[in-house]
Amino acid sequence: MHVVSREEMRNIDQYTITHIGLGGPVLMENAGRAVYAALEPECKAGDRICVVIGKGNNGGDGFVIARMLFDSGAKVSTWLAADPQKISGEAANHMRAYCACGGTLLRISDEPETFQQQLDRADWIIDALLGTGIHGAPYPADQQVIRWINASKGTVISVDLPSGVPANGEAFDHPAVLADQTMTLECPKLAQFMQPAARHFGTVRVLPIGIPNKAYQQVGVQRELRMRSDVVRTLPVRDPFSHKGNHGKGLLIAGSKNMPGAAFFSAKAALRSGIGLLKVSVPEVIQPILAAQLPETMYLPRVQVALDGASGVGIGPGLGRDAREEELVCRLVEESDTIPCVIDADGLFHLRNHLDLLPKRHKPAVLSPHPGEMALLTHSSVQDVERDRFGISKAFAEKYQVYLVLKGKATLVTAPDGRQIVNPTGNAAMAKGGSGDVLTGILLAFLLQHEQMMDAVSNAVYVHGAAAEELAAREHSLLDVLASDLIEAIPPVLHQLYDEKTCR
Repeated sequence: MHVVSREEMRNIDQYTITHIGLGGPVLMENAGRAVYAALEPECKAGDRICVVIGKGNNGGDGFVIARMLFDSGAKVSTWLAADPQKISGEAANHMRAYCACGGTLLRISDEPETFQQQLDRADWIIDALLGTGIHGAPYPADQQVIRWINASKGTVISVDLPSGVPANGEAFDHPAVLADQTMTLECPKLAQFMQPAARHFGTVRVLPIGIPNKAYQQVGVQRELRMRSDVVRTLPVRDPFSHKGNHGKGLLIAGSKNMPGAAFFSAKAALRSGIGLLKVSVPEVIQPILAAQLPETMYLPRVQVALDGASGVGIGPGLGRDAREEELVCRLVEESDTIPCVIDADGLFHLRNHLDLLPKRHKPAVLSPHPGEMALLTHSSVQDVERDRFGISKAFAEKYQVYLVLKGKATLVTAPDGRQIVNPTGNAAMAKGGSGDVLTGILLAFLLQHEQMMDAVSNAVYVHGAAAEELAAREHSLLDVLASDLIEAIPPVLHQLYDEKTCR
């Protein structure tokens, strides 16, 4: 499923209308019908529905929704935030169709008190005020309508995106609708994955409206939302005659005297994720602790670290920030240039002044920073990173020729060629120390088992988030999940995914 910017969506619509021949009125009709079909099962007989319509194409979708509701016998009131004489194009066509079917239009500016009263009594409020075309702050009158909607008690359904939210997710400080549900048309927009915009969407449903895939190909959209079906389709299948050497010989350099747990989390996650053989390099002082807890791995003293036949390496969790570790990180990044290399946590700290090593590698490295680490790598602030997750990630991945995993809600994976995949899994239970170490282990294991690096990285991120969802669906709350719990949730997640793959 594609994820698009404002400009891309406009170009996709234009190509569909001009070159494919699906006219604007058809797409608008499809959009309105899709929202109505999604809404209709949730509405009860007698529910009061208030449809709020602006003058743009989003308002045109609103007219279709209002017409469908009116025809179904629902108690619908349709309010215009604009002069009907200023509504033009396809939206005007659907306004006339609504009126021709017997619908009545009310103007907010003529009866503001009545409008507020109806909002207060409404069970459902359909927000079709402003769409993807908004630039900057809404007009003052629209801002007031948004405030009234936000003060209402009914369930707010936004069409395509909440009114006032910029489609590209730029930072804003003007009022925007706080939707309970957003029914996004055709594909998600960037704003759904950016702060503060994402907080306005509520529950999101993506509704297809009939745009052919050729339109996306023509426009050249390079962003996708990772679907469960994508994961199932690309998971590796084991040859029944394979042996441990066929599934990766990993080397993990992690842990320190004060952070032995980081090495444990990464190592056990890698083993739970299917790696064939794993060597762990840790300081000798903590080796007995780990060996007692994780006898399935082999151990190397930190002073003797060498690739020694490894087919993949993970560097960084709990490594420590001594100058000796900086030398080690740089050496291993150079020596492992033909095999997968995952760099996280303290590995990123040591690498920050040696990023020029990355483009020299024959096989791209995988970096998995959280926003704070990304700010360190780019000499910016966390706020800068969060304001432009897509742009900063793409520029960094292309410049340094890496696979970049920018962690957070809707973790973003970016390939060296600029392709981007948004991960839909995960929850706030992952906001706890050790969660990132678990991801490092899954990444290392998956990179050694998948044919394509982008599939390996994206699937690892998906499984990591799905493990947190699995725990929340069982006996855990969002507060009590530990990194070790995440590891134990990997097996049921993989079991479910492979069951689905077998059933195909």
